[in-house]
Amino acid sequence: MSVLRASRNIVFGVFTRPIAAPSTIATTRIAMNARHYSDKGAEEAKPEEEKPAEEDTNGVDAQLKEKDDRIKQLSDQLLYTKAEMQNIQRRAAEEKSAATQFSIAKLAKDLTGSIDVLDLALGSIPEPYRCPGKEGDTGDSLKVLHEFYDGVSLTRKSILDMLRSHGIEQFNPVGDDFDPKLHDALFQAPIPDKKAGSVFECSQVGYMIKDRLLRPAQVGVVQESS
Repeated sequence: MSVLRASRNIVFGVFTRPIAAPSTIATTRIAMNARHYSDKGAEEAKPEEEKPAEEDTNGVDAQLKEKDDRIKQLSDQLLYTKAEMQNIQRRAAEEKSAATQFSIAKLAKDLTGSIDVLDLALGSIPEPYRCPGKEGDTGDSLKVLHEFYDGVSLTRKSILDMLRSHGIEQFNPVGDDFDPKLHDALFQAPIPDKKAGSVFECSQVGYMIKDRLLRPAQVGVVQESS
């Protein structure tokens, strides 16, 4: 019997391997499962490790956008301030010009009255005695009249030139249509061959200071014939 058992062990020892105990098999399976889940968990954890980098990028983008918005806001404020400064300068220039024109206008009105007086003085001298060599020029008294007329004419011209240098122009509206904004109608009369509503006589010339009326012209207007 012992010989038979020994031979059986030899036969089975050659052709078979020893069978592991059940506890050993269970331990091996647990270890393999643990390794499997450990590897799977490591793979799933990889994207989570990259999240902080993505969050940092998002934070930088947000900061850049905030800075861009701030730069745009400051640029808009700068443009607005520049435009406002230009408006202030323009208004200041207009106010200065208006103040200058007002001060000139006050003086000019007084000077236009002086020109009217000079015109009356010139008109009081008869035409034949206004220039040398005309008929009736026979003595020193007439020479004095010539010199007086020339002196008054030069004075009148000098005042008008001074007014023109400040943008003040004289206008005589004879032949123009009557304009109540520029003319004062003193009288009306029917005039043959004249357009009704037109100016046929100017008793006192008008003055403009640039594009503003300084003094209206006093005129006679053609009346419409019935």
